[in-house]
Amino acid sequence: MKPLHILLMILAMAFWGLNFVAIKIGLLELPPLLILALRFSLAATLLIPFMRQIKGRAGEIFRISVILGFFHFGMLFLGLTQVEAALGAVVIQLQLPFAVILAVVLLNERPSARSLLGTAIAFAGVALIGSRAEFQGHVVYLLLIVLAAAAWAFSNISVKRLGPINVFMLNGWISLFAAPQLFLLSVMFESGQWTALMTAGWRGYGAVAYMAVVSTIAVYGVWYYLLGRYPMSQMMPYTLVAPLVGILGGIILLSEELTWMIALGIAVTLIGVVVIVFASMRTGKVGESIAVEPGQKERP
Repeated sequence: MKPLHILLMILAMAFWGLNFVAIKIGLLELPPLLILALRFSLAATLLIPFMRQIKGRAGEIFRISVILGFFHFGMLFLGLTQVEAALGAVVIQLQLPFAVILAVVLLNERPSARSLLGTAIAFAGVALIGSRAEFQGHVVYLLLIVLAAAAWAFSNISVKRLGPINVFMLNGWISLFAAPQLFLLSVMFESGQWTALMTAGWRGYGAVAYMAVVSTIAVYGVWYYLLGRYPMSQMMPYTLVAPLVGILGGIILLSEELTWMIALGIAVTLIGVVVIVFASMRTGKVGESIAVEPGQKERP
């Protein structure tokens, strides 16, 4: 990769890692389902210029919006109400091990022994985190993020079935479909939304803007610009920047504290993810599916 493109890739992944900090800041002022509805509404509005007719694909894209809107992002945001940004940035990386598992179950792929080893190590790291006494009160929220990772892996298979489609158009339609679902869920299961909207300050709305503009549009734009020029194997190692920045952002910007045993669990989880990444680079299997973010396609 050219030095400029390497820099762009590192910056994109760093901004994606900071997304977890933005989520935590936003959740201080807005309920999780409501902030998600606002995020998708803003993203849909900004992506209108890219949206075209989707005849024959509307039903599948709507199903993807359900999987991503609530089962991925919804559970991720609900989990992050009680889980630190640093931990969330790491646990969501289980989307890679889940992709390995689903590739076996649904796509009949045969992963390498190293991929299976990495999968086992990653899950062991999360189990270590959840087993600690100081984390017992938040295990349910940790499991929500684990389920969010599984939803991402499942949605990626659905996205692949769509065939070639412009990434911004797809994101626009997913956002348009997801926003009303999440507004409805917020009305059904949350309270105090109007008060939250009136009292939220620049931090709350700034978080919404960051998630919609930076994470959804700018980061994915750079990702797919580079993906059109380089093979996945060259780009995958740089995706590891995201959880590292998420960890540092949580500690430095949010003053999060991690015990040494939870830090050990984080390290074990990341080791498992690293093993999967480099194993997929060697075999060429699974790698094309595990590095694709939710709601996206390999080529714009």
